[in-house]
Amino acid sequence: MAAFRRVRELGARYGCAIPWNEITTSITIAGEEVLLAGRARGIFRPRQMARGVLSIKTTVPRMGRNRRYDDIASDEGFFEYRFMGEDPNHSDNRALRESLLDRTPLIYFHGVAPALYQAIWPVFITNWDAKSLTAQVVPGESMVSPTAPESEDLRRYAVIQAKQRLHQAVFRQIVLDAYGNCCAVSGLPEPRLLVAAHIIPDRDRRGQPEVPNGIAMSALHHTAYDANLMGIDPDGGVHIKRELLEIHDGPMLKALQKIQGSKMTAPSSRECRPNRDYLAERFEQFRRVA
Repeated sequence: MAAFRRVRELGARYGCAIPWNEITTSITIAGEEVLLAGRARGIFRPRQMARGVLSIKTTVPRMGRNRRYDDIASDEGFFEYRFMGEDPNHSDNRALRESLLDRTPLIYFHGVAPALYQAIWPVFITNWDAKSLTAQVVPGESMVSPTAPESEDLRRYAVIQAKQRLHQAVFRQIVLDAYGNCCAVSGLPEPRLLVAAHIIPDRDRRGQPEVPNGIAMSALHHTAYDANLMGIDPDGGVHIKRELLEIHDGPMLKALQKIQGSKMTAPSSRECRPNRDYLAERFEQFRRVA
């Protein structure tokens, strides 16, 4: 529970991108220093634990920023987690099995970018397969009690929610990386105030969480963009809805008004720049309501 409290604090501070150096900062429990995760191993049991594990992690390699999103979780209602090495009797893998047998909750640190993680907790080991060298991991508060009825629908819903949060976290991180952690419209250089705006909404089958379908924006500009109060043409020109230009009150409105006619800053890498066809389609939608 002390580890969960620490993870809750880190989530409140960093959102879905907790720095690894914060995760590896120990916490004090009963006068002893306890780690949340291991540096060298993905399956971690601190020396103070007799059985089970406290956390597992999935990393993003330094050169692996453009990994496949479909690998994040199974559509059958669980995360699939690989064992340590090829020996199911390895001590780490046996510890995973103990968590399954004891039905104890743990923390899943899932990489969203090199050295940045989203914490999913509590999660539970629900299957341990020596043949495939994998364990099934399911998030959900409803599984904390050993007497709680297990529902496949609840499990699947919990994983779908976790998977969506991971997609959003990974999408945000790769888009912010491409834009140098600055708002493409205002130049604001504070990543904690930035989001990744979809050009084509994710409810559209084409609205994939990929950099060419995203623009780094401050929360203010993202809200204006989603509400079609601000539009961006295929050449990167910024347009503000006429009715907002005619209002002369409030610093937030002035912040929007002064970018009328400016041009967004696109990533230097050509492959990361916004899809012009998507920009054109979205801008036409803005023009219809402007």
